[in-house]
This record gives sequence, structure tokens and C-alpha cells, in this order.
Amino acid sequence: MSNSSNKNRFLFIGIVLIPFVVAIVYYAFFATNRYVSTAQVAVRQTDNGNSAINNAPGLALLLGATNPTSREETLFLREFIVSNDMLNVLKKQVNWSEHYSAVYSDPFYWLDKNANQEDSLAYFRKVVQVHFDSETGLLSVNVEAFDADTSEKILSVILKESDHFVNELSHKLTRDQLAFVERELQTARTNYELRRDELLDFQAKNDLVDAEATITARSQMIAAMEAELATERAKLSALMSSLNSDAPQVQQQRRRIDSIAKQLSVENKKLISREGSRQLNTVAATFRDLSIRSSIAEEAYKISLASLENTRIEMNKKFRSLAVITSPNLPDRAIYPDRIYNLLAVLIGLLALFGIVRFVIATIEDHKD
Repeated sequence: MSNSSNKNRFLFIGIVLIPFVVAIVYYAFFATNRYVSTAQVAVRQTDNGNSAINNAPGLALLLGATNPTSREETLFLREFIVSNDMLNVLKKQVNWSEHYSAVYSDPFYWLDKNANQEDSLAYFRKVVQVHFDSETGLLSVNVEAFDADTSEKILSVILKESDHFVNELSHKLTRDQLAFVERELQTARTNYELRRDELLDFQAKNDLVDAEATITARSQMIAAMEAELATERAKLSALMSSLNSDAPQVQQQRRRIDSIAKQLSVENKKLISREGSRQLNTVAATFRDLSIRSSIAEEAYKISLASLENTRIEMNKKFRSLAVITSPNLPDRAIYPDRIYNLLAVLIGLLALFGIVRFVIATIEDHKD
């Protein structure tokens, strides 16, 4: 019985008492006070098309009107805040490494002045914490430092660089979009000018302004000549019914009919041709094809031009900016470490571990018996 009591006593001392005393010594003499500055931000998108919702953020949340683009860019911002780029900015502007390497007493929150980039980034992500609230779309940024002024200063620099990052990202997206539309416009303009010049060259080459109008006019003229020819032939029939075929009036009428028929044949040959010739019907078909191509190219150019103007308007409507919901605060007391809470948590954890070890040992001893 005495052996069991001694064993439990040694277990209690080894598992609970000694670690708890070490924790007390750490929190009493080594743990460094850490001040926390907090801010909340969000990436806002200006969109005049939803002005009613934008003027009532509470209504936007009730209706689930969280802009997916802003949400995505807020997540981009979260990654940027805890990136090497942000760490390098802080090293230049606020002497970040010197501040965190100046405290030697706390082994858990001391940074080696000559630490490599990976260790520095891991430490940076321990003292700078970023949380995204999926319901509100807000980004909470907490910065821990060994004095209140430094924590506020670091957070202010982070927000300043975040604002620059959001603006640059927004400008880059709009520049890329605008450059794409401008390239499409230039392509459409070049194609339109090419088709227009082809049509103008064809008109100059064939001495025609509008081949379709010309062929219509010539068709009307041929129809009139055919009607005139029919009339003159009717007159010839009337003359031959009363006069001899050798009579001067009959001969004159025949010459008149032959003249009209020859002219009609010439006009028909000008109007209608076989494949591969340059007669008027072929010219009109080619002119119609060139006109259609020119019209299509012109419409494409108009659409591209309108698209450019609409893109510029949409870029102004959907500009992204960083909205600071709560500004960095100057903490009036150290939040960490919470010594009483941490010691109670350590004690409870050690007692639980002691109970588990005793249970395991008792189970093993029962199996031996």
C-alpha cells in the first residue's frame, strides 16, 4: 500500500507539481507582456447599379447581397497581409526585426536577429493574425507587439499597404480589361478600313457608285425597250396588212425594229453575262458581297467602340477600395499573456494527464495480477 502511495506521490510530483511550478516561474518571470492592436477592414466595390443596396448595408446582408468579386479580393488581401511582401515592408518601415528580437526573456516569443526568411515569416504569422468572417465579409487584423505604440504603428502600416494593394489590384484588373477591349477595337477598326477600301477601289475600278442601283436602272431601261419593240412590231403587222412588204413605210418600220432589237441585245449582253466575265450582273454580285462585308465590319467596329465606352463606365462603377470599418486602436493594457487563465488551464490539463496516467498504470497492474 505504501509503495502504491509513494508511486502516486512521485507521479503527482513529476506530472503535475513540477510542470506547474515551471509554468508559474515562466509566467511570473519570463513571459513578456504583449499588446494587441485590432482593426476590421473590407474590400468594397462601388456599383451604381445596386445603389439602393449599397446605401443600406444591413439590407445587403439580410438579402445575401455580398459581392462575390469583393469577397474574392478580400481573401486575396488576407493572403497578402501575412505574406513575405508585407513582412519586407515592415522590416523597412518600422524596424520589425529589431523590435521582436530585442526581448530575450521570453523563449516562446523571442526572434533571433539573424533568423532566416522562413523563420521570420513563421514568427510574423504568429504575432499577426488575420481572420475572415464569411457572413459579414469583414477581415479582422490583430497585431501583437511588446509595447502599445509599436502594435498600433505596425497595424497602421499594414492597413496602408493593404489599401495600396487593393487599389493596385483594382487598377491592374481594369487596365487589363481596358487593354483587351482596346485591342479588339483596333482589330475591328483595321478590318473595317480594309473592307471599306476594298469597296472604294472596286467602285473606282468599275466607275460605279452603286452597282445594284445601276443594274436596276438598266433593267428598267431594257424593259422599256422591250415594250417599245413589241409596240413597233405591232405597228409593222398593221402596216403589212394594208401595204406591200416592199413599201417604203414597211421597210422603214423594219429598220426601226432591227435597230431597237440590236440595241436591246447590246443592253442584255451588258446586263447578263456568263461566269467569269465582268458584265454588270457579275459586277453587281461582287459589289453586293463587298457591301455586305463592309457593313458587317462597320457594325463590328461600332459595337467595339460602344463596348469601349461601356467598359470605361463600368470600370468607374466597379472600382474597388479598402474600407476601414474599425481603425487601429492604441491598447491601454497588455492582453497577453493572461496569466491566471493560462495557469488554470495548465493545472487542469496536468491533472487530467495525471488521472489518465494513473488509470493506465492501474489497468496494467490489474492485468499482471
